[in-house]
Amino acid sequence: MARYVLTRELRALLKLPLGDLLKGDEEENMKRLKEIVAKDKPPRVICVGDRVGRSAINAGFDSWIKIFDGKEMRREIGISGFKGNRIFIVENEAGTISSMAWITISEAIKYDGALILVRGEEDLLTLPAILEAPEGSIVVYGQPPRAGIVFVRVDEEKRNLVRHIIDSMIYEPG
Repeated sequence: MARYVLTRELRALLKLPLGDLLKGDEEENMKRLKEIVAKDKPPRVICVGDRVGRSAINAGFDSWIKIFDGKEMRREIGISGFKGNRIFIVENEAGTISSMAWITISEAIKYDGALILVRGEEDLLTLPAILEAPEGSIVVYGQPPRAGIVFVRVDEEKRNLVRHIIDSMIYEPG
C-alpha cells in the first residue's frame, strides 16, 4: 500500500502548531472552541486524537468528525464513549500517512458524526484532514505534551502549507 513517511526534519517542524493554540483546561478550551464554531459556522469540524475527540463528545459535539486510535500518549485507553453515524476502520502505521487512511478521511468527511478508528496511529492524519475538508472547515488536534488544543481554519494558505509538508515526506508507492 502506498504511503507517505515522515522525515526527521519534518518531525521537528510538526511539533509546532499548524494553527491557533488554545491553552487551558479541556472544558475551557471546548467552550472557546464552541464560541469559534458558533461564530465561523464551519461546514465541518474534524477532531484528530482521542483526547480532543472525547472532549468534544463530553461537550455535546456529536456531529463533529472524530479520528482516533484508542490511545493517549501511546497508552491504550480503549474506544468506549465514541459513537458515530458512520464508523470507518483503517490501518495507518506510526510516522506515516497511508493512502487508504487518506481515502477513508476523504469519504468520512461527507458524513456528520463520522468516526474513523485507526489501527496504528492517527497523529499525521491531521494533514489529509486539512486537505480534504471543505473550505472554511476547522480541524482540531491536541498539542503535546498537553499544551492545549490547536484549531486550524481550512483555507488555501493552510492547504498550501500542508501540501508543502506532504511533498517533503518520503513517498513509498507500495
